[in-house]
Amino acid sequence: MNERNKRWKVGSDFLSSAAAVWMVPLVALVIGGWMLFQHWYEQGPQVTLTVERAEGIVAGKTAIRSHDVDIGRIESVELSRDFSHAVLKARIDKQASDMLRDDSLFWIVKPRVGREGITGLGTLLSGTYIEMAQGKQGKARDSYKIQDSPPLASAGQKGIHLVLTSRETRALGVNSPVQVQGYTVGQVEQVNFVPEKSQMEYKVFIKAPYDTLVNSNSRFWMTPGFEVSVTSQGMKVKMDSLETLLNGGITMGLPAGWAPGDPVKDNSSFTLFQDQASVLEGNLNQFLYYVFLFEDSLSGLNPGAAVEYRGVRVGTVISAPYIVDDELSARFNKRTLPVLARIEVQRLSQRDADTDHEKWLALFEQQFRQGLRASLRSSNLLTGSKIIDLNFVPDAPRYVAQTIKNKPVFPSVSAGLDQIERKVNKILDKFADMDIAATLDQVNRTLATLDKTLGSVRSVSNNLDKLTGQSATQQIPASLNQSLQQLQQTLQDYDAGSRTSRELQKSIQSLNQMMRELQPLVRSLNEKPSALIFDRSARPDPQPKRGDQ
Repeated sequence: MNERNKRWKVGSDFLSSAAAVWMVPLVALVIGGWMLFQHWYEQGPQVTLTVERAEGIVAGKTAIRSHDVDIGRIESVELSRDFSHAVLKARIDKQASDMLRDDSLFWIVKPRVGREGITGLGTLLSGTYIEMAQGKQGKARDSYKIQDSPPLASAGQKGIHLVLTSRETRALGVNSPVQVQGYTVGQVEQVNFVPEKSQMEYKVFIKAPYDTLVNSNSRFWMTPGFEVSVTSQGMKVKMDSLETLLNGGITMGLPAGWAPGDPVKDNSSFTLFQDQASVLEGNLNQFLYYVFLFEDSLSGLNPGAAVEYRGVRVGTVISAPYIVDDELSARFNKRTLPVLARIEVQRLSQRDADTDHEKWLALFEQQFRQGLRASLRSSNLLTGSKIIDLNFVPDAPRYVAQTIKNKPVFPSVSAGLDQIERKVNKILDKFADMDIAATLDQVNRTLATLDKTLGSVRSVSNNLDKLTGQSATQQIPASLNQSLQQLQQTLQDYDAGSRTSRELQKSIQSLNQMMRELQPLVRSLNEKPSALIFDRSARPDPQPKRGDQ
């Protein structure tokens, strides 16, 4: 019995020893499992990042940062299945997992040299890293696309994002300013070309509190950094800021007379116009079409030229000349050329633009009866371009309503060089109506009368000489004697042999000679009034005589 107890005691010691040995790996396994669970529990989410080129990105080393604090790391770098881009697996720390939202942004920070300056110089020592901007809207996603350039608006900055589209070939740069009355209220964040629509697309950001200025009636146009314009008023040179000169710029505003519209949502789309003048033209849709009949030359009047009323643009030329079937050939006999132009009603009144066209036509009919006429006027002496000028003409011919192809005719008058030619012809007609012979006879009678007067002056001068030589006259007070001597001196100046008399006679002779030379010119003008402008007809060539046999 004692031996049996001994054997069981020995077995118990063996089992106890075996249990003690297996407790060590079991405890190690539990501790390892707990460490793995702790690591998994404290580990943040994994996201997939796609980028065109993975330049400078190394798996296990490239950090993900926000505000210069590491919040994650790149775990792997691979090519996509179609080999078109790089796929990055990134792990975000758990304490930064709340930064992931639908609108979170990622971009690579590396040295960049652009029009906005030099950025990312610190990465020359620390190496390339990925910057993350906290999102504000939506839920976290599994994959994000790394942007080519960092967003210009700082994370969390209040404002509104807009999309501007333009078909102009002139492209603006990233960081180009958006201005209101010359003050910068925003900037261009991205510039893209959309090949499907063949247009430029600009993503801009208007920062608060200026985002309240954006409404449905806001208009955007390009701001030229340097502009030179030559008009009839002279040359104008306009230079904006140096930033606008280098990168270009965008101006935001309301056209004159427009009321603010309704508020717009984020990422709303607007059209980017070429300049401020194109803003109004792009919104014109109410027109009155008229046919203008001009006797003057249409050289320099091109489609798109302005129709102005006392310097204010009210319309646009559509076609010059306006060819309707064979109407142009018939106009040769009538000495007029038709021009089609439109009156843009919204330039006259934005409030009454939607008024019935018949009322506008009746208003113009009333103005025609009061003397409103159209004429051609040169707008630029250097280029020779012309515009249609509207104005009230005194003593205008009586207005007679007429139409061409169901379009009313705008009454017109001649102006410019043709009007100057008519004035010159009137002056020449007055010269031609003058009686040159009677005029010369009157001049001769005047010269004879002048000779008699000079003779009388000489006689008076001789009598004064005798009078002043007598002793009685010399006893006159000295003051009276001095006055007589001055009078004598004055009369001697007008003596026949004096210089004054010679110059007067010479002037009269020159006048006679000029009148004699003017007689052929007057006779020529009587025969052909246009001889002063056009060359006289050449004489026929002489016919050679037949020689002697």
